[in-house]
Amino acid sequence: MVRNDYRSLKAKSVYQEESSQSVRSDEEREAFKKANHQNKLLQEKPEPGLHITIKVTSDMRKGCDFDVFAVVTNNTEAERKCRLVFGSCAVSYNGFLGGNCGFKDLLNVQLSPGAERRVPLRLNYSKYGDQVTEDNLIRLAALLLDYSTGEAQLAMRNIVLDNPEIKVRILGEPKENRKLAAEISIQNPLPEPLDNCCFSIEGANLTGGNIISERLGCTVGPGEDAKVKIYFTPTRSGLRKLVVDFDSNKLCHVKGYRNVIIGK
Repeated sequence: MVRNDYRSLKAKSVYQEESSQSVRSDEEREAFKKANHQNKLLQEKPEPGLHITIKVTSDMRKGCDFDVFAVVTNNTEAERKCRLVFGSCAVSYNGFLGGNCGFKDLLNVQLSPGAERRVPLRLNYSKYGDQVTEDNLIRLAALLLDYSTGEAQLAMRNIVLDNPEIKVRILGEPKENRKLAAEISIQNPLPEPLDNCCFSIEGANLTGGNIISERLGCTVGPGEDAKVKIYFTPTRSGLRKLVVDFDSNKLCHVKGYRNVIIGK
């Protein structure tokens, strides 16, 4: 009888402890969820005032016309009136600033409380084509002036224009000390012809430590392919990388590569 009472008390004690732990666990879990939710709200809550950022798209290819955007946000409880100056210029990696690639000056940008406005700036190849360097860099700058406070905000961003893809096809069976040919081509993405087109290849244990070049003797029109065939002799077997470079008067330092498995 005593033994049964002891077992009953012990079971009751264990049950009460487990129930207490379960309650504490549920309370702790609920407190954690509440704190986490509050943290998220604090993180998502926008900073008050007028704000400006620059956003771009993925289709920024050299030779194409495309839009970039100044995004103005009014995180205040009052209507705001401001001026937006949105411009662009060519720039090089050494910091040298070039000519204008596109410009817009809006004197009357009105934003209701909590509103956002996207202002596009069109970059046309006819405008930026003669300005950008071989680095393909354009600097964007958006200046926002709040008429009610006199405060100004500046957003800046550099973008890199994409070059077209170089296609490389290996002709023949890749074997050690056997002459191979690489058929290399690139499409002219520009609305104007390319002159002085030249392809170069190099690769460890592929080109004998040399750069092998082949120059086209003709002009490549808009949308046309520049194509050459360059011969080389691998000297060692294994996985090798053939690096290709294309240059012309309007399209420079376009890089490509092709992995080649050389047999014995």
